[in-house]
Amino acid sequence: MLAALVTALALQAASPDAVGCALTPEHLTPNRTLSFESFDQAGGTPWTARKLGERDCYVEAARASEDYLLHGPELTERQRQVVSWHLGQYLASSGAELEAARVMATTIRREEMTPDNFDWNTYVLGTHAFLTKDRAAMDAAVTALSGQEGMRNQINARALRRLQGCFDKSYREAYACPAE
Repeated sequence: MLAALVTALALQAASPDAVGCALTPEHLTPNRTLSFESFDQAGGTPWTARKLGERDCYVEAARASEDYLLHGPELTERQRQVVSWHLGQYLASSGAELEAARVMATTIRREEMTPDNFDWNTYVLGTHAFLTKDRAAMDAAVTALSGQEGMRNQINARALRRLQGCFDKSYREAYACPAE
């Protein structure tokens, strides 16, 4: 019984609600040993960028992403682009939109044919246009991506249309705008 209580208290202490936004060097070091999947996709510890972002700790999530890119395991080009994209999203959500635009620009991919004709680059260009407040480029990206087939293209087209519909708002506000 006592062991169960101690375990429950330890889990509660490590829960995201109990953790807050604190990010120390002691938190960053274990992140560096995590796989891409655990760090970026699953959020293997409360101090990964994913878990920090889920708690609206965007500045800390950006710091964790940057540290992971610098000191984490060797990543494939695609994995590095994904972590960089999320770094850009955390920066944009924290209000550092121009810095985010520069980071997101690094995620442009070499043209590659995917089975579903996924058009990642147009999504990047549209998001970059939103962050730099280039209305003409934003509108062009929305038109181009909205005309693409495929589920992933349509998901990203909806995200761009939300940004377009709330163009004068911050990234964080616009990303949460109602769809169409």
